[in-house]
Amino acid sequence: MQNYYTFSWAAILLASTAVPAFAQDAQTAPIAVDAATQQAVISYTPADFAAARPNTALEMINRLPGFSFDGGDNVRGFAGAAGNVLIDGARPTSKTDGLGDTLGRVPIDQVERIDVIRGGAPGIDMQGQTVVANVIRKKADTFQQVFSVRSFLFADTGKTIPGWNYQATRRFGEHQFDLSGGRGISMDDSVGSGWRTTTDAGGALTLFENARTEGDGAVHSLRGGYKGPQFGGTLSLNGLISADEFKNESYFTTSSSSEAFVSRSANDRGEIGINYTTHLTPDIEWETLGLFKLTVGSLDATGVTAGGAQLFQIEAEAGERIGRSVLRYAYAPELSFEGGGEIAYNYREQQVALTVNGAPIPLPASDVLVEELRGEAFVQASWRPDPQWTLEGGLRVEQSTIEQSGDTNKERSFTYPKPRVVVSWSPTEDDQLRMRVERELGQLNFQDFASEVDLNSGQQDTGNSDLEPSKTWVYEAAFEKRFWDGAAAVLTLRHEDISDVVDLFPRRVPIDTDNDGVDDSTTLIEGPGNIGDGTNDSVTFNLTLPLKNFGWQGAEVKLETQWQESEVTDPLTGEARRISGQRPEDINFSFRQDLPEQNLTFGFGWFQGWRETYYQGAAIENFKLRDYYHSFVEWKPDPGFTLRAELNNLDPFSFSIERELYDRGRDLDPLSSTEAERRNSQILGMVSARWTFN
Repeated sequence: MQNYYTFSWAAILLASTAVPAFAQDAQTAPIAVDAATQQAVISYTPADFAAARPNTALEMINRLPGFSFDGGDNVRGFAGAAGNVLIDGARPTSKTDGLGDTLGRVPIDQVERIDVIRGGAPGIDMQGQTVVANVIRKKADTFQQVFSVRSFLFADTGKTIPGWNYQATRRFGEHQFDLSGGRGISMDDSVGSGWRTTTDAGGALTLFENARTEGDGAVHSLRGGYKGPQFGGTLSLNGLISADEFKNESYFTTSSSSEAFVSRSANDRGEIGINYTTHLTPDIEWETLGLFKLTVGSLDATGVTAGGAQLFQIEAEAGERIGRSVLRYAYAPELSFEGGGEIAYNYREQQVALTVNGAPIPLPASDVLVEELRGEAFVQASWRPDPQWTLEGGLRVEQSTIEQSGDTNKERSFTYPKPRVVVSWSPTEDDQLRMRVERELGQLNFQDFASEVDLNSGQQDTGNSDLEPSKTWVYEAAFEKRFWDGAAAVLTLRHEDISDVVDLFPRRVPIDTDNDGVDDSTTLIEGPGNIGDGTNDSVTFNLTLPLKNFGWQGAEVKLETQWQESEVTDPLTGEARRISGQRPEDINFSFRQDLPEQNLTFGFGWFQGWRETYYQGAAIENFKLRDYYHSFVEWKPDPGFTLRAELNNLDPFSFSIERELYDRGRDLDPLSSTEAERRNSQILGMVSARWTFN
C-alpha cells in the first residue's frame, strides 16, 4: 500500500517594514458564543495539550477528543473537496497542497485556540460537514523558522529514504507571509520478498515463483502564501509548484524463468489560489475566490516475460479553473443565510499506447480529450432557535456539460438538485444528536474515459464515454457523548440509496465473426460503467478515553472503527454482491503516554488491516492486508527541539493478492485457475529531528 510523506524546505527573506492595518481581518474574528451558540462550540488552547507539547496545529487536531480529521476529497471543484478543518474561519484556497500539510506548517506558537463546532453554528461555513474544527491563529508579530530531517529505513533490505524540511513564517500586524518548498517522500510500505503460485481448478499447484517488489519516489515542491488586509477586506494568495516521480518494480523468478514488471510515473504540477473577503455591511460578508491548477504527467510501464516485451505508456495533461462567490448574511446571532455560485472548467487530455515485442497494438479510446464545464448555485440557512437545537437547510443545483473528443466525439449535459437538511439536538452540554438527510452527487473520473492496461495481471480496461455520475440519498444519525474530563464517544449510523453505481462493468457485445452481416458470437468488454442501483450501510464508532480517571496520569487510548455492507447486482452474472473496492471494516486502536517531567511521549497502535474485492469480467481480484503494528517515542527537551523515533510494522504483515481466473468469463465458465501472490513486508523504522527558531 502506497503512503505519501511530504516534507518542505524554503529560504525566506521578508522585509520588516510594517504595512498599516486598515481593515479588520473578518476571517479571524472569534465566534460569538452567545446563549444560542455556546453548546455548539468547544474551545481548546495549546495549554490543554501542554503535557504532550505539540509542535503544530495538526498535532493538536489529532489530539482533539471525539474528532476525526478529514483532509477532504480529491475531486473537481472547490465545494465538494472540503475537509473538516478551517483556518481563521476559512478553508485554504488550495487543492494540490493537502489540508494536513497546511496544518502541519502552522507552528503551535501561532495557535491561539481551536474551536470545535458541532452540528453547525450561524455564521460558520460548515463545508458540508456536521462537525468542523476552526484553527484560530494569534495576531502577534512573529518570525519563525522550522527545520527538520527524517529518514525511513527498511529492516530487511537496508534501504533508506531520507526527507527534510525548512519553512519560515513572518507576521507583522495583520499581514502574514510564508514560503516553503522541498523534497518529500512517497513509498509503498508493503514491499518485500515473497512468492506467487498458480493452481488449477482442483487446487493442484502448477507453478511456483519467487517474488520481490519495491516501490518509492520523491516529491520536490516550492510554495508561498500571503494573507492580510488589502482593498478594504482580507486578501489571501497562495501558489505552489511541484514535481514528483514514483517507481514500482515487481520480479517473479523460477529456476528456469523470470518476469519483470517496472512502472515509472512523473508529474509536474502548478497551482495558484486567490481569496478575497470583505464586509459589504456589518451584517453581510462577501467572499470570492479563484483557483487555477495544471498537471502534466506520464507513465511508462514495461513487462518482460517469456512471451516477450510489452510497453504501455500514458501521456496526460489536466487542468482546472474555478471561480466561486458567496454572500453571507447574519440576520441575527441565531440566524444566518448564505448564497452564491461556483463555476469550474476542467479538462484531461490523454494518449495511451501499447506495444508488444515492438509492434503497436491498437487500443480503443487511446486518444481522448474530456472537458467539463460545471456550474453550481446554492442557498442555505442556519438557525439556532435555542441552545439545544440547530437547524441547517440548503439546496444546491448543479449543471454540467461534458464533451469528449478524439477517438470518440460526444457531448452530454446533466442537471442535478442536491438538497440538504441537518438537525442537531443538544439536551446537555455533553450530549448531542445530529441527523442529516442529503442528496450527494458522485464525480466521474476522467481517466475512465481512456483505455488502460495492467501488464502484470494482463487486465485491459476499455474507456467508457457513456459514464454518468452516481446519485446517492444519504440518511445519517450521529450521537456524541462527552464525559469525564476529555473523554468522548461518537456513534454514527448511515444508510445510502445509490442510483447509477459506478463500478467495474464487464459486458458482452455481439460480434459478426464471419462478416456475413449477422452477429453470431459475443466478445467480453471490460472497463468502468454504471451498473444500476445499490445500497450501502455503515456503522462508525470513535472513542477517546483518557486514563487519568483510572489513576493513570498522562495516558490516553483512541479507538476508530467502521463497518460497511453494500449490495449491487453484478452486471455479468445477475447475482448480488458488494461494490468493488469497498472495505468491509476499518479498525484503529492507539495508546499514548505523556511524561511531561521527562519531556517524553511514547505510544503504540494497531491497525486491523483491510480487504478489497474487484469483480472483473474474467477474474475476481482479492487484496488483503492484516495487522499493522506501530510505535513511537518523542523527546522534547525544550520547545525548540524535538527528536522522534518510530518502529512500525513490528510483526511484519503479509500482503496478499489473489486472482480467480475464468477462461471466457465469470458468466460462462467455472473457475479455471487461481493466482496467489504473497508479499512478506519488512519492519520499518523512522528517525526525525525538528528545530524551531524564533
